[in-house]
Amino acid sequence: MGSVRTLLNRTRRRWRGFLLAIMKRPRKVAGVFSVSLVLVVLGLFLDSRDHIFTVNAVTETASLVTTEGAFSEWRVSGANLLTDPFATKGDEIELPENAYLLIRKGTEIDLQRHGIRTAKITLRAKDGRVGSIVMPDADDRVLGSWASLAIVSDGRPLVWPFRGLLRVGDDVTSGVDSILLSGTVNVLEEQLFRDTRYNAGATELDRGDRVRFWKHAPGRAPKEAVVEGFFRLEPSNQERFTEAQNAIQLIAHGGASFVNIERLGSSGYQIKATRWARFLYDPLLAFIAGLGALLFAAIEVYSNIREMIRDARRPDE
Repeated sequence: MGSVRTLLNRTRRRWRGFLLAIMKRPRKVAGVFSVSLVLVVLGLFLDSRDHIFTVNAVTETASLVTTEGAFSEWRVSGANLLTDPFATKGDEIELPENAYLLIRKGTEIDLQRHGIRTAKITLRAKDGRVGSIVMPDADDRVLGSWASLAIVSDGRPLVWPFRGLLRVGDDVTSGVDSILLSGTVNVLEEQLFRDTRYNAGATELDRGDRVRFWKHAPGRAPKEAVVEGFFRLEPSNQERFTEAQNAIQLIAHGGASFVNIERLGSSGYQIKATRWARFLYDPLLAFIAGLGALLFAAIEVYSNIREMIRDARRPDE
C-alpha cells in the first residue's frame, strides 16, 4: 500500500513540474503547438479521399447503358410495344396489367417525355437481345435487338431503378427538342473516418446542360463512371403538377472523379471536390482548426496576464 502511495505522489510531482515548466514558457509552448497543429491540418488537407456525386434533376431526356440487368426491372403496364424500327403505329402490341420489362446488361436505353405526355422508351443492343417482357397471365415475350415502348403514367407514379453509364439531357442544337430542365449536382466527400461523409458543395445546373459522370485512374484516360439511381414519372392525371415537374425526375449517384457539364454544344466545365473546399465543409478539419485557434488564444491571454502580474509585483523604479 505504501509503495502505491509513493508511486502516486511521484507521478503527481512529475506532472506538477511539467505543468509549471509549461506555464513558465507559454510562448514556446504556443510555437510547438502551432507547428503540430499545422502538420495535422496539412495531413488532413492532403489526405486522398473518395467522392460520391449525386445528380437530382428534372429532364425531358436521358440515355443509359445498363451494366447490371438485376437493377433494370421496370413496370410497363398498359404500354404499347413495337419490336421493329420500321413498324407503324398499327403494329403496336398493348401490354396487359402487371407487365414488367426486364432489361439485359449492355442495353442502350433512350428515355423521353415532354410535360405530362406519353413517355417513350427506346432500347437497342449491338449484339443479342435487349431483354424480355414478363407477364403473369401470359407467356414471356423475348425481345430482339431493338424495341420501343410508349407508356402513360396513370393512377400512380412509375419508378424505374437502374445501374449503368448515364447521360442526362442533350446538346442544344437546331434538331433537339428534349433538354434538361433543371437540376443540382452535390458532392459527398469521405471523411478521415471512412464510414462517414459530408456535403462538399453543390452546383446548380442550367436549362439545356448535359451531365455525364467520369472516373479518372492515374496514368489512364478518363472513362465514364457507373452510377445507380432511378427515374420517376408522375401520373399524367394529376393537375397539381406543372409541366416541368412532370417530365422525368431522376436521382443518380456514384463514385466518380468529376462530373462533366456540356453547355450549348461546348465541353463546358467540370465539377470536382477540391481540397481547398475542405476548409469550408470538412467538420473534422473545421473542429481542429477552431480548437487550435481557441487554445492558442488561451495561451496568449495567459501569457499577457502573467506578464501583467509580474510587472505589478516589481518595485517602482
